Amino acid sequence: MPPPLSISTRRLAAAPALASLAIALLVFHGPVLEAATLAEAVTAALQVQQQEPRVGALRQEQAAVDRQASGLLAADPALRAKTLSDALTGDDGAYELEAMVDLPLWMPGQRAAGRTVAQALGEQAGALGRYLRWEAAGKVREAAWEAAIAQGRLRQAGAALESARALERDIAKRTEAGELARVDLLVAQQDTLAREVDLQAAQIEYDRAIHGYIHLTGLPALPEPLREGAPANLPDEPELPPGHPLLTNSAGAVAEARAERDRARSARRGNPTLSLGAKQARAARGEPSDTALQLEVSIPFGLAGQAAPALARAERTYTDRVAEQSLTRVEAEHALHEARLGVLGAADALAVAERRQTLTQEALGLVRRAFDLGESDLTTLLAAQERARQSSLDLEVRRLEQGRATARLNQALGVVPE
Repeated sequence: MPPPLSISTRRLAAAPALASLAIALLVFHGPVLEAATLAEAVTAALQVQQQEPRVGALRQEQAAVDRQASGLLAADPALRAKTLSDALTGDDGAYELEAMVDLPLWMPGQRAAGRTVAQALGEQAGALGRYLRWEAAGKVREAAWEAAIAQGRLRQAGAALESARALERDIAKRTEAGELARVDLLVAQQDTLAREVDLQAAQIEYDRAIHGYIHLTGLPALPEPLREGAPANLPDEPELPPGHPLLTNSAGAVAEARAERDRARSARRGNPTLSLGAKQARAARGEPSDTALQLEVSIPFGLAGQAAPALARAERTYTDRVAEQSLTRVEAEHALHEARLGVLGAADALAVAERRQTLTQEALGLVRRAFDLGESDLTTLLAAQERARQSSLDLEVRRLEQGRATARLNQALGVVPE
């Protein structure tokens, strides 16, 4: 979204802007689409960053755990085979052949614990998807508003250059008419060059900012509309909404760790093994062989010392997640408090900038009339024009900063563009 510059300003700024845009577009190796909304820009950023496969990996883990918990066996079955023979000793033709299939069985509560883990993984996948979109929204908001503010500065620099050139043309005419001295024209030309330098600096700043946005989203244009609606009736001490993506993602991690801890507790005694098979044996050569079915049950003792490391690891992971959840809430509350103060500060700064701009424009009009009548010199006019330029720039930036402050507040409240 290029700034609405005048024709003469475009001649100065078009080349570096187009070059920067071309370089930026090469960063993203894929289809480039214009973002019509902020939500589309967030979606594009997620695609560029390739974060969505993380959600798919969690879904796959959930399906695998659920499939295992729904199975009839607690682990893979095994085949055991054994043979005994006296061929190398007495060679009387005695032998035994034995084949067994080992079937690991579930202990009470183990399958339910596995299903709980699968459910927690599914909920965590949903929370992670929401969190990743919220996180990308924060990056897009910051990059877009940085570019918008740089664009506002560039727009003001272009307007200041046009004003300086208009004044230079007027002074040149009056100099040729003998109304003003040659030195006044030189001073006006110096002021025009200063405004051109300001425009070049603003162009570089805008190129850098828009390059950052393009690198993040792969989109060449800022979202439209960029300005978001402010929350209505925001209290003095706003609270985090219960569905805040940061909190739900943290709560999901705690629930998953809790389920894993419960599964580790249920598995501390191991799994019993049911073995089914057959045995064939004969005592000597020429005697008939006997065939029998076999049934074995192996029950582990479940010593506390053997299960302790796995239980300790699961407990430590759960404790870490709980601590991280508490820290996350504190940081989120602090960010919300800072964002609210930012909105209030931006509103106050905008009110001051509006009053200042009104006063400086009135003063500039008076000084310009005095200069035209020959009652004031060029230095006084340039000083008044500089104050008016600074006030206009400040007003432009303050208006944009108010929009950015609202976006930061929505981000702190967990608002995700959809």
